[in-house]
Amino acid sequence: MPKKPAAPRRSRIKEAHHVLEDALRKAGEDRPGDQAQVHGQVAKSLGVSPSMLYKWREPADQGSGQPNPLHRTAQLIVLTGDTRILDWLAEKAGGQFTPVETEPAAGALDQAANTLVREFGLLIADVADAIADRRVTPDETQALRTKWNGLRKRAETFVRRCEKGDYGADK
Repeated sequence: MPKKPAAPRRSRIKEAHHVLEDALRKAGEDRPGDQAQVHGQVAKSLGVSPSMLYKWREPADQGSGQPNPLHRTAQLIVLTGDTRILDWLAEKAGGQFTPVETEPAAGALDQAANTLVREFGLLIADVADAIADRRVTPDETQALRTKWNGLRKRAETFVRRCEKGDYGADK
């Protein structure tokens, strides 16, 4: 089988000030009015001045001298060691935080893929068993959540290995 070309690598996440700048730009696209008016409305809703909002869009070393909300949140997570903050934020955004498991030593990616597919199949079987009696109990729900969260973490680890170019035997 011919070797596949390397996949484009995912770039690192943007700096916090770029994320805020993009979000504010998007807010201006989604709401009627000009950018300045929308930014003023956002600033007012947050209880900060429009100039503070603009300063948050600058790199930390050039900004207001105050960390932006993303920096503060990241610092809060580091200081407390509590990722429930991320769980809460992700839930508010309609998602769920998925921490990445400690990556195992490099091994054959095909074996990791087979394991992932097998685990997914077992989860599907558990779902089928849970709904067989046409009701899902709280205990069954919790068991499904636990298995799903574990599978999601392992799938994320697998995809990150792919992004790093860990293609197994050809390394």
